[in-house]
Amino acid sequence: MKRRLKDGQFLHSYYVSTLSLPSKSSFQRLYDARGGAEVEQFRNDKSGLSLEARRKRSFAGQMGYILLTDLAHNLLADFVHRGLEGSSLAGFGPKRIVRDLLNIPGRVSWHENGLQIDLLTQNQFSEELVMCLERYCSGGFERLETASVCTKK
Repeated sequence: MKRRLKDGQFLHSYYVSTLSLPSKSSFQRLYDARGGAEVEQFRNDKSGLSLEARRKRSFAGQMGYILLTDLAHNLLADFVHRGLEGSSLAGFGPKRIVRDLLNIPGRVSWHENGLQIDLLTQNQFSEELVMCLERYCSGGFERLETASVCTKK
């Protein structure tokens, strides 16, 4: 518990932890040193997945929307980790990935001999994104036959 004085009144904050630390002051030091990682992650997700602008009127609709954005966040994090790692695109944040990479016109299709990825060549990230998508898809699919940059669209 932490107590502080504000406008002549004491305010109390309660902290619950599963850590076993020798003293309350060591817990406070750890808590204060945690940084803003949570805030930064939420801010990146809000801007990258456009969460701040979308509200549903019904409770069920809003809950469904929240679950879908959680799924989108997890898929995006997995794509960054397994697909973009080691490429020059790895430093892109969620907003830039959604805006600049996942909006490249193209087509993904299944054929009897595998997966076909065609992207518009006029985009500056097309060739490297194809390699990243190929790497990402090869981990989850048994047969990845072709990935290419389309010359017409």
